[in-house]
Amino acid sequence: MSDAAANTTAFQETPEYRHELLSGPRTKALLIGIAGFVAYGVIGGALVSLGQADVQQFMIAYLVGFLFWVSMSLGSLFFQSIHYVTGGRWGILMRRPMEAHMRTWAFGFVLFLPVIGMMFAGKSSIYWWAGHHPGEHEHAATEGKKEEEKAAHKEAAEGSWHRKNVTKPNLEIDEDRKVAEYLNPVFTAVRGVLYFLIVGGAMFWILSNAMKAENSPDEEAGRIARNRQKYAGTVGIVIFALMMAFISTDWIMSLEKTFASSMFPVIVFDNAAIITYASGMLTLLYLKEKKHPHFENLFPPTEQIHLGSMLLAFTLAWTYFNFSQFMLIWIGNLPEEIPYYLRRTTNGWQYYAIIMTVFHFFVPFMLLLFRHVKSDPKVLRWVCIGLLIVCFTDVFWWINPTFIHENFSVYWLMDIAAWFGVGGVWIWYYLGQLAKRPLLPTRELYILEAYNHGH
Repeated sequence: MSDAAANTTAFQETPEYRHELLSGPRTKALLIGIAGFVAYGVIGGALVSLGQADVQQFMIAYLVGFLFWVSMSLGSLFFQSIHYVTGGRWGILMRRPMEAHMRTWAFGFVLFLPVIGMMFAGKSSIYWWAGHHPGEHEHAATEGKKEEEKAAHKEAAEGSWHRKNVTKPNLEIDEDRKVAEYLNPVFTAVRGVLYFLIVGGAMFWILSNAMKAENSPDEEAGRIARNRQKYAGTVGIVIFALMMAFISTDWIMSLEKTFASSMFPVIVFDNAAIITYASGMLTLLYLKEKKHPHFENLFPPTEQIHLGSMLLAFTLAWTYFNFSQFMLIWIGNLPEEIPYYLRRTTNGWQYYAIIMTVFHFFVPFMLLLFRHVKSDPKVLRWVCIGLLIVCFTDVFWWINPTFIHENFSVYWLMDIAAWFGVGGVWIWYYLGQLAKRPLLPTRELYILEAYNHGH
């Protein structure tokens, strides 16, 4: 047994100790959340009174904040599933933060209710399909087709040559079909509830097995539960992939009338992975800073380097996924897809895109390459905070350019306020879940095995 692993048994946590350790951050997070929601309302009210914002901007700001924070729960399902399938001690250190994030999924459903309200807001909704009536374009198209047929017969009678223009798709009819078959408020809201139920079921399976594996007095029962986690993790990966594709399509990609990209759900996934992993790293660094004995022993600079390297990997993946989507749309040059990037590379958004590229790729890439950066808790903490900020700007960039904003320098204050409002309450709930169980799974049957083998 290694000395670090042996020292974990020299200290026994108590619920009172965890409460005292996390009560300070919890209180701060709640105060920030309340202040954020107050600012969200005050700034929004002021902008509306000045004619610089409307009800839609309230919805946009809230949606940005909600999508950012709920992605932590989704990302935790991915990391926990991967760990149970592959093993490794990186997942043992991250176990409690990821489990706490999974337990916030039910709280995320409460925060999802206003999004459902947006879907039923009719013409005021930010979702174009919420106020769309299927059939209105089809009727117009039918009348137009009759006129075209009359003109074609006339030209044929006169001996002139006529060919129908088929270079552009009938986008209006395509909109009608989307609304009638898939993107309608009732069906989309029901699907949203199903997403929470399906993902919640996978999380419950993983969490209940983890409890049995760690706390069962019967060693054989614990081993059975541990082996069962491999199956739960496998199912969790499949569910995560499917739900991420549906969620990113329903809640984000459907904001654009004609945009469709098979790479976009992958981009959303990587953003969620970075957010979740960076927040987990911040939790571990805080526990180490507070001299928690377990994390002083089992989270040395070498472990920070290993975890920081994984953060570097997901940063590189973000660059690859975004470049792939841009390249495919640029090469395809389809009229229904290129507006997505045209709106995000004009009217000032091009500078925003450049800033994101610098601070989402070049800066973290150059910093996380160096061992001394990853081994320094203070520097690594700032890298994680910076990545959380640029991931927020990523979500902001996905949503806001879809809508016309004449006051680019003002309205985004609502988005920041909503981000702090939702985030403060979310972190308060997350830390409450974190305090309910020992911060390191010391009774895990294979924690010593992982540290002895050093992988």
